[in-house]
Amino acid sequence: MPSKTTFEYAENWRLTCRRGLRLMPFCTCNPMHGRAVVVHHVKYKRSPLRRLLGLLLFHSPRATVSGREIIGYDAFPICENCHHNVYGQSDRPNSVHYKKVWKQLGGLDNHNVPSLTWRLRFKFWFWVIVLRTGRFLFSLFRRKKK
Repeated sequence: MPSKTTFEYAENWRLTCRRGLRLMPFCTCNPMHGRAVVVHHVKYKRSPLRRLLGLLLFHSPRATVSGREIIGYDAFPICENCHHNVYGQSDRPNSVHYKKVWKQLGGLDNHNVPSLTWRLRFKFWFWVIVLRTGRFLFSLFRRKKK
């Protein structure tokens, strides 16, 4: 069994990242920061409810990042600056790995504090709705000119 400080990402993590970056191509913290380049987990370990559902669906818990992440709930596209970290933590207050908002407990126990988690969830869906609505409206006006 792997030690508490080691774990591996699920096989579908790259696909999840691509889908997340397609849904929200800009930094969740602030789209003015530019393009999102990484997808950040707010919590690696599956919640007790997700573990129970996983067992019912024959997905046994292992020492991996779950592989069942929901972009906009568990993981968020952000820019390099907002994801700044050195050995898991950051001294920059605007980083999601800032020592006051990232709990470095080892391996799958690392997580963001709930206040930052909920703020990221709100910002993500707010910006997705704004960007998607803007694209839709832009496409309506562009069609009318033809």
